[in-house]
Amino acid sequence: MAFTIVTQGTFTQPSTAANQIIPLPSGVDYFKTYNLTQLATTQSTGRNVIGEWFGGGLTATADGISWVKANSANTMTASTFAALSATGFTYVNRFPAPQAALTGTTITNANPAVASVTNTYSNGDTVVIYNAVGMQQISGMTFTISSVSGSGFTLTGLNASGFSAGATSFQVRRVSQFTPVEPSFLYVTNVTQASQGQVTVSQANSVYLGQKLEFTIPGSFGMVQLNNYYLGQNLPVVVTAIVDAYNFTINVNTTNFTAFAFPASSGSPTTQLFATCAPAGQSTQYNPITGVQTGYNFTNIPFHNGQFIPYMYIPSGAQNPGGSANDVIAWQAFKMETGTINAPVPS
Repeated sequence: MAFTIVTQGTFTQPSTAANQIIPLPSGVDYFKTYNLTQLATTQSTGRNVIGEWFGGGLTATADGISWVKANSANTMTASTFAALSATGFTYVNRFPAPQAALTGTTITNANPAVASVTNTYSNGDTVVIYNAVGMQQISGMTFTISSVSGSGFTLTGLNASGFSAGATSFQVRRVSQFTPVEPSFLYVTNVTQASQGQVTVSQANSVYLGQKLEFTIPGSFGMVQLNNYYLGQNLPVVVTAIVDAYNFTINVNTTNFTAFAFPASSGSPTTQLFATCAPAGQSTQYNPITGVQTGYNFTNIPFHNGQFIPYMYIPSGAQNPGGSANDVIAWQAFKMETGTINAPVPS
């Protein structure tokens, strides 16, 4: 039977490559990616340039067919992502349930903090850390993890070098990356004292340039001057620049604000409070000459439901279908034609 393209598009990986979510309007039977950047190169290490996923249970979770450009050549070989120790496609057509809890051994008081726990997580997964003995000030926080191995992962959005000690045990669950409104709020892990304060959050790729934010910072964290902060003419805090996946600057001079710092672990069990920021909207402008309204993007937070079902999850990485930093990826989704062909009627 023939296949018909139901939707297609492209995305460009940022300087810090991120896993991608491709919403699919009505489900798919076949999905394909092309790494347009790497198709034009001859990498000495070999790179995935074409990925294929087949529906109907033919492709296992986190797998698919990987077409790899051979080392320093334009010839290609085909294998499964799993056989290459790479991660392929995951087709999601139901709400993902939280994974069972894992018990870890340590979280370092370093920049960034590193957690040790036997796991099967992937880069870009969202986890909740809790029952962190010796580091209760982060217990209950949500993190985007990176540098994942079978024995641990990095909490890239957490600078714990100022903590008096690391955690000696903790529990962790992997959860859905998206909440019903994406996101309902973000955990703030640092705010600098600068002419344009730089904010660090625990989850990656969660804010957009020009987005308006409202901060809620308990007194035990410092930087309380950001609470309900409004500039002249009731203008709220606005994101002025994206520094990287976890850091952004705001249009507030925080130089003379109280320094931000996590409270001690000993104070956290009875005062389980976190510093957070929440979406407060985005600016919109209307041009009466062209009749075009700009700046109000319903595909960006906080204006869309984060759980588009079904969707294709495309992991980033040199050998994965999502590609590496600055790679341009084209993708196509297909449906199988199921109509019948009528036999000719005898005359």
